[in-house]
Amino acid sequence: MDMRDEKIWFEAVLFPQRSLGKTGFRILMGTIVLLSAAIGIAFYRMGAWPVSGFFGLDVLLIYVAFRIQYEHGKSMEIIRLAGETLTITRIDHKGRRKDVSFNSYWVSVNMSCPPNVPANVGEKLIEARSHGKGTFFGMFLTQEKRAELLMSLKQALVESKSYHPA
Repeated sequence: MDMRDEKIWFEAVLFPQRSLGKTGFRILMGTIVLLSAAIGIAFYRMGAWPVSGFFGLDVLLIYVAFRIQYEHGKSMEIIRLAGETLTITRIDHKGRRKDVSFNSYWVSVNMSCPPNVPANVGEKLIEARSHGKGTFFGMFLTQEKRAELLMSLKQALVESKSYHPA
């Protein structure tokens, strides 16, 4: 069967959530610059001129932190169940791609705690596991959205296993 002819049972593209758009970022940075400049000028006038430089440094550090956060926002996860294959693709913020594939008949998907995370933290990720090989995904999602994704993926797996083409 040709790859283009495979039935797609499930597909989800996950991105990190960004709560502050470009306009909001510009407004926030403008406000921070104005406040820092006003406070820096006030300290300069009081004779504490060395303090003024630190307000500029704060603005620079906040800007750099936001730029790094926006850069990491370019990463994504693609979960795709097509034909008899469940593929989880991770693309990091630098464009590096990593694919992990499982046979849909043998794979199990469940919520579990990643190995280096204490169980009492409460964060559980979705894990796909088959034949001793496993991978966690859904890191960008909230716990509730992970549960929804897990249920949808499990339903798609059940449908794909019971499908018999004529």
